[in-house]
Amino acid sequence: MNDFDPEPQSNWTNILKALADETRLQIVHQLLKKELSVQDLSNLLSIKMYNMSRHLKVLEASGLVHKRKDGVHRFYNITDSFKSKLSNDNQVLDLGCCKFIFDTSMYQNNF
Repeated sequence: MNDFDPEPQSNWTNILKALADETRLQIVHQLLKKELSVQDLSNLLSIKMYNMSRHLKVLEASGLVHKRKDGVHRFYNITDSFKSKLSNDNQVLDLGCCKFIFDTSMYQNNF
C-alpha cells in the first residue's frame, strides 16, 4: 500500500500527474463520499471497467487511493494521509504548492 507522502520531490510530480486528468478528479470526488468498487465507479461515471481500472492504478501508484480486496471485488477509498490535505467539506485539496477545488456544479450530471 502506498501512503500519501509529499516527499520527495518526485512524489509531487506523480501526484500532480494523477490529478491532472479530469476523469481521475471525478473518481477522487466520488471516493471522497464513500468507498466504492471498480464496478460502482464504472457505472457512476459511465466509464468502461478496463479504463476505470487503469485510472485507479494511476491513483493507487501515486498514493492517493487504497485498494481493499473482498473476494473477487476490489474496493477503493481515499488514503487517510490524503484526506488530511482536504478541507472539512472535502471540496478543497490543499497540497501546499497548489489547491484543487472540487466544483460540484461542474459534475452535476455525474454526481
